[in-house]
Amino acid sequence: MAIQLLKHSIFLALMVGLVGCEKWADGVVREIDFPEHTPQLAATVNLFAGDTKAIAALHQTASTLDANDAVIPEGITARIEKEGDVLLSWTPSDTALVGTDWDSRTMHVLDLSAPLALPEGELDLVVEAPGFEPLTATAVQPPAPICTVGFEEGADTTFDFGDPVVVDRFELDVLNRPGIRDVYGIQLHEGYVYAPGDTTWQLVGIGDDDSDLEPRTTFNQACYCLLLDDQGLDAQSLEDVFIDRKRWVGWYGEPEGGDVLRMKVVLMDEPLAQFYRSLETHWETQDSFFANPSSIYSNTSTGYGIFGLGSSVEFFWE
Repeated sequence: MAIQLLKHSIFLALMVGLVGCEKWADGVVREIDFPEHTPQLAATVNLFAGDTKAIAALHQTASTLDANDAVIPEGITARIEKEGDVLLSWTPSDTALVGTDWDSRTMHVLDLSAPLALPEGELDLVVEAPGFEPLTATAVQPPAPICTVGFEEGADTTFDFGDPVVVDRFELDVLNRPGIRDVYGIQLHEGYVYAPGDTTWQLVGIGDDDSDLEPRTTFNQACYCLLLDDQGLDAQSLEDVFIDRKRWVGWYGEPEGGDVLRMKVVLMDEPLAQFYRSLETHWETQDSFFANPSSIYSNTSTGYGIFGLGSSVEFFWE
């Protein structure tokens, strides 16, 4: 009896499989109507006081069915205004394209004759191209950060998988402005000096290895920096913020690292901080099948791109 039941079960399974295969062989076609896409202008313009180049990514949006990722409209221009006065402009005649004209990573680069100086307060971005509705956005240029940074080289020694690691420690005291949400981005660079005036800088990860972080900071892959956030709370102290930099000890007993250090502390406007957070979330969920879709924050009139501003101070150690 058991053998007969087993035979019947195998027969039914084979029949179901054959029916399923037959349906696949016949083909199940479902036509999906994609909504018609009307290209709009998109712009990513993040400016920081003191920059020597003004960089903008200006292009038009693309449909999911388009072969090209992004196309730069002919005759596209952009400008920064304050109360109608033009402070900065990108035009085809005075900007250089870095990249390829079909790639969204293509940048419009404007070389500046002097470090970028932007007035505090609201600034407007206007992007225009023939045949498109203009793109507009508003951001607030923050003042230069008020902060101090202390540095202790070799403050501690630890071990990672049995290998010695030297820990350098930075202590930041940053002003928390009342009534305003302050978000600071903190980057560390180390420089290799080959000759006077010839230094090559490279970005150093601080907090990118899931090490113990100061609770008021988070590592953000999008800006490759630590974000220090007062959460909009006037009572939130941004003093005594400790940041560790780890250096592995090499074969000859000397810790790795460059000849000089530079720390950059950037005070961001809120849209720029939201953009970096949303981009980080988007990257984290992109490869997860079960994650909810996430959108990238935009403050432009078309809903595509970001206009962000920031001011910075730098600290150096030899």
